[in-house]
Amino acid sequence: MKRLIIFLFAGLLFAACAGTEPSPNGIWLWSKYMNEVDLDEFAAKDIDNIILHEVAFEKHGVDSTLAFVKAAQEKGIRVHIWFQCFYKDGKWISPVDDSLCRYKQEYFDEVIERAVKYVGYGVDGIHLDYIRFGGTAHKHNPSEEITATGCVTEFCRQINAATKAANPKIILSVALMPEPDSEYYYGQDPAQMGQYIDILMPMIYFHCDSYRSGGREWARMVADHFATKGAPAKVWAGLTTYYDTDSTKVVPMDAEGILDDSRFFADSTLAEGVVLFRYGLGDLPSLGDLWKRTKQINK
Repeated sequence: MKRLIIFLFAGLLFAACAGTEPSPNGIWLWSKYMNEVDLDEFAAKDIDNIILHEVAFEKHGVDSTLAFVKAAQEKGIRVHIWFQCFYKDGKWISPVDDSLCRYKQEYFDEVIERAVKYVGYGVDGIHLDYIRFGGTAHKHNPSEEITATGCVTEFCRQINAATKAANPKIILSVALMPEPDSEYYYGQDPAQMGQYIDILMPMIYFHCDSYRSGGREWARMVADHFATKGAPAKVWAGLTTYYDTDSTKVVPMDAEGILDDSRFFADSTLAEGVVLFRYGLGDLPSLGDLWKRTKQINK
C-alpha cells in the first residue's frame, strides 16, 4: 500500500509538472551560439522560449540541432525556428509581381515548404522574420486587389493553413517593425496579420539610435498599439540586451538593466510577453516574477 501511495503521488507530481505552461519570456538565438547555451540556466531564469535561427540545421547538422531541440523541450523550454521570409542572400525579394499584377505564389510555396518541414521535425514554433517589404511597400500596389499589405496578409493566411494542418499546436510568431504606420512602408497590418499569427513581436528597440528619442513613452505607445490592433494575437515586446550608442558600436547591458526594461513592459504596457535580442550580448536576468506582478497600466 505504501509503495502504491508513493507511485500515485509521483504520477500526480509528474502530471502537474508536465502541465505547467511555459512562461511568455523568450530569446533570439543565433545558430553559432547553439552549443554554448546553458539550458538549465534558461529554465532557472524562466526563459522558456528559444527562437533559434534555421542556419543551425546547416551549421550543426539536423541530428545535432534536433537533439538540442529535444533537450530544451525536456526542460520545459519551447524551440521556435526562425527564418527570413522576403529576404534572401542579402537581398529583398518582393512577393508582388507588379508587371503581372499578382502575388508570387511560387515564392510563397518555397517558403511555406520550409516551414512545414521544420514543423515535421517536432519543433514548437515557427518564427517569421523579414515578413515585410524593405520600406517600399507603397510602391507595390498594382491594383485594388493586389497590394503589398494584402500580399503579407495572404502569406500569413497560407502559412497558417499549411503549418496548422501539419500540427494544430504549432505556434506562429512574427517579428514586426515598430512603427504604427507599418502598412505604408512595410506592408504589415497587425489587424490583418493577427487573424493568422499567434504572437506578434514588434521590435521595440528604444535603446537604439533610430528610436531612442521616443524613450519609454514611445515604447509604451508601440506595445499598446500592436496589442490593441493585433488582437486576437498576443503581443510579446522585443527588446535589446544592449545599448546602441551609435551606428557602429553596441554596449552590452547588465542583468539589472535588462530586467528593468522587461518589468516596464510587463507592468506598464499591454504586452503579454518579452523577447530578448539577443543571446551573446548582455547578462541574462531572472524573469520569473514578471507576469506574477500586478499590472499598473498607465494611460
